[in-house]
Amino acid sequence: MANIKYFIQYIIILVLFIFYKLLGLRYSRIVSAQIFRIFGPFFRSNKISNKNLKRAFDNLDKNKRKKILKKMWSNYGKIFAEYMFIKSFRNNQKIFNNIVVENKNILHKIKKNSKPVIFISGHFNNFELMAMTIEKSGIDLAAIYRPLNNKYLNMYKCKK
Repeated sequence: MANIKYFIQYIIILVLFIFYKLLGLRYSRIVSAQIFRIFGPFFRSNKISNKNLKRAFDNLDKNKRKKILKKMWSNYGKIFAEYMFIKSFRNNQKIFNNIVVENKNILHKIKKNSKPVIFISGHFNNFELMAMTIEKSGIDLAAIYRPLNNKYLNMYKCKK
């Protein structure tokens, strides 16, 4: 049953990515934000996020939580649309210039010292861009990640 679910997810994502490619980065982010804002609340993760907001901010009223969740889904939609254009961030300087790097001096120190360091990240916005930006700054980088559960969406098969 999971196989069927994963394959359907794959087809939906493939269709969306083709559509986004036709729209271009700017418009695909807008459209994707709307799609996620509409359909996101139907996913189980919306209930979990709402529950977590209640726990973390018990004084937030229902309308404020709804507003936060709406913005969350909109942000997820924008991030999702950007996946189709990841190579554009690397190869197109105009797009790459939209990435803001705080404390660039630290990256310069790391590059200059040539000592090994460990960067730790989480799922903060489009976190894949962090590794690309570090690499583009001239620092040798190896990234470790956990593959997606959906085998159709993974580019490489993982050996178990």
